[in-house]
Amino acid sequence: MGIRKRERILIIATLVCLGVFLGDRIILTPLARAWSRRSERIAELKKSVEKGALLLSRQAEVERRWKAIQDAGLPDDPSQVEERVLGRVQEWESQSSLALSSLKPRWRETDDESKKLEIRLTASGSLDSIARFLYEAEADALPVCIEDVGLTSRDRRGDTLDLNLKFSSLILKGKIK
Repeated sequence: MGIRKRERILIIATLVCLGVFLGDRIILTPLARAWSRRSERIAELKKSVEKGALLLSRQAEVERRWKAIQDAGLPDDPSQVEERVLGRVQEWESQSSLALSSLKPRWRETDDESKKLEIRLTASGSLDSIARFLYEAEADALPVCIEDVGLTSRDRRGDTLDLNLKFSSLILKGKIK
């Protein structure tokens, strides 16, 4: 019994379909996925290169600005830093008509060997004077960071408020002697 021509054609067509199906599953689909992943990776790398080129083109400007910030910042000597910061606090106090009752500076070592001057102060005054004091502290060129602010009322009407404030200033590692 021989295979008829029609059966032979059906077997060949079935084998061709099976070959195309396996070729798609084993070769074409994995290649398409790899191609897609490579295209995505190339797009990511192009973005990274563009970002790097932008940073390199801005390097001189960023370094110049960083040097200006460091030069305009606090001196190298911690005692001079403390003197300057406390002097500014007195200026802010006089400009705001706030009455300071407590001022406690404290030095802390940070993880990266920099020094941090933390100052806690307690003062009393009207809401306007407290707002003016906080504005003066934030608007000043002195590099300070207000970390904690607390307000409590001294009287029933809230005319006089107590301010509890914690702020800090940092001397960078390269600036400490």
